[in-house]
Amino acid sequence: MRRALTMATVMSLAVLTGACSAEDEDAGTTPESSQEESAGDDAASSGEEGMAVSDDPACQGFFASQGTPLAERAATQRDVVGSGDDLDPVAFSEVTLLSGRLMTLAEEAGGDHAALLERINAPFEEVNDAVVEAGTRTEDVIEIPEVDVSDSEAAQTELEEACAA
Repeated sequence: MRRALTMATVMSLAVLTGACSAEDEDAGTTPESSQEESAGDDAASSGEEGMAVSDDPACQGFFASQGTPLAERAATQRDVVGSGDDLDPVAFSEVTLLSGRLMTLAEEAGGDHAALLERINAPFEEVNDAVVEAGTRTEDVIEIPEVDVSDSEAAQTELEEACAA
């Protein structure tokens, strides 16, 4: 059952990735879409839900990055980690990848933003460290510790307020 769920997840990701190829984007370019794209470039500093984000690189990297913004990914993975349910390898790799991206962004950020990004990353880092220590990251079912995600959520709210333009 778990193997089937894992395969379904992997196949879904493959389909979604294939649907977003660069060829599809170029094929649909019309004069109207070019104008829309240039208008979208003006709004490039907007983050999640149309939020205007300051020009600070940490804010841009967290709220307005290409693809799914780190802010949205952090909220999603916080729900996953906060539930305390066991993870499959794909879900665990998402947590690990997000943790690494947040850690890199925090290292590049300055002062208060770096501290907030570290607080946002804390539950993901805790889960990653516990799984690595237990040596179960290659198992079909990865048990994770129960972690408190409330401070991470509060830090994300604080960062959102600090980054609002």
